[in-house]
Amino acid sequence: MNLFPFLRLVVLFVIPLFLFLLWIIKKPTSLWTGFWGLVLLGGTYLTIVLELERWNTKIAIWVAMPGILLLGLFTLFGTLGIVIYLFWNEGVLLKKEGFRLANLLPLIIALILIFFEVGLVYFAYQLEHPFVTMLASFLIFCFSYGVSVFIMYTLTSIFYNLYPIRKPIDYIIILGAGLIDGERVTPLLASRIEAGLALYDRQKKKLGHEAVIIVSGGQGPDEKISEAQAMKNYLDEQKRTDLKVLLETESINTRQNLEFSEKIIKKDSSDADINDLNLVIATNNYHLLRAGKLARKIGLFARGVGSKTKAYYLPTAFIREYIGYLEMSKSKHLSVLFLALILSLILFFLFI
Repeated sequence: MNLFPFLRLVVLFVIPLFLFLLWIIKKPTSLWTGFWGLVLLGGTYLTIVLELERWNTKIAIWVAMPGILLLGLFTLFGTLGIVIYLFWNEGVLLKKEGFRLANLLPLIIALILIFFEVGLVYFAYQLEHPFVTMLASFLIFCFSYGVSVFIMYTLTSIFYNLYPIRKPIDYIIILGAGLIDGERVTPLLASRIEAGLALYDRQKKKLGHEAVIIVSGGQGPDEKISEAQAMKNYLDEQKRTDLKVLLETESINTRQNLEFSEKIIKKDSSDADINDLNLVIATNNYHLLRAGKLARKIGLFARGVGSKTKAYYLPTAFIREYIGYLEMSKSKHLSVLFLALILSLILFFLFI
C-alpha cells in the first residue's frame, strides 16, 4: 500500500488546517494566524495540483500555470508595480484629502522601495568586496523579513475581519474618531457606528438577542463635545430608541478606548468575569486588527466588525496601522534583525 499520497495530504493540508484553525480561534490577532493561513492556502493549492497530476497531467499543468505565472510576475515586477501604484495613490490622496505630512506615507514608502532597488544594482557591481557582500545580504534579509511580516499582517487582518460572529454578543464597543466642527460625526465615524448597528440588528433578528452598545471616545482639544456624545447624538437622530447605549467619554486613544470601556462593562455587568462575556469591537477595517491586538494586551478577548474604507485612503491607513502593530512588538522584530546582523558579521569575519 502506497502511503505517500496520504502522508502528503497530512503534511500539506491537514496539519496546516489544524494549526490555522487553532490560531484563528484562540489567537486571532497573532501574525501566526496569517502565516498558517498562507501555508494552508499554498498547501491546498499544491495538494489539488498533485492530486490532479495522478489522474491527468495536462489538467494538472493547466491548474498549476496561473499560480506559477502570478508568482513569476510578482517576483519580476512586484516592486515596480507597487511603486507605480503608490505614486498613483499619492496623487489621488493629495487631491482628495489635501497636503498633510500623514498623507505623504505612500510617497515615502515608494521612495524607500526605489532606494532599495537602486542599492541592489549598486551592490551588484561591488560584490567583489566582502564587506559589501555582507551588507547587501543583511539588507536583503531585512527587506525580505519586512515583506514577509507585512504579508502575514495583511492576511491576519483579512481573516480577523472575515471571521463570522455567531455567538450572542454581550457588548459592542464602537471606537471613536475625529468630529466635524467639533460636534458631528464624520462619514468615517458614521461607518463604524453603522457596522456596530448592523451586527446588533443581525443578532436581534436571528438570535432574539440584544447587545449593549458602548460608544467610546473622549473630547479632543478642538472638539466641543466628546466623540462618545457625538455618536450618541447620531444614534438619537437615527431614532434608535431600542438600544441600550453606554458612554465612555474620557479616552484619548485606542488603548484607553478599550481600558475605560472594560471598566464600564465590569460596572454594568455587576462585576461578572469579563472573560465569560462575548465582546466585539466596531471600527474601520484597516484599524480592526490593531484594536483587537491592543485588547489582547490588556487582557480582553474580542472579535471585531470592520466598516469599509474609501479605496484611495486604505493604503495609507493600512500602512500606518501596520507600523503601529509592529511598534507593539518591536522588541521581537528588532531581536530578529539584530541576530541577522550578528550572523552576517560572524560570516564576514570567518570568510574575509
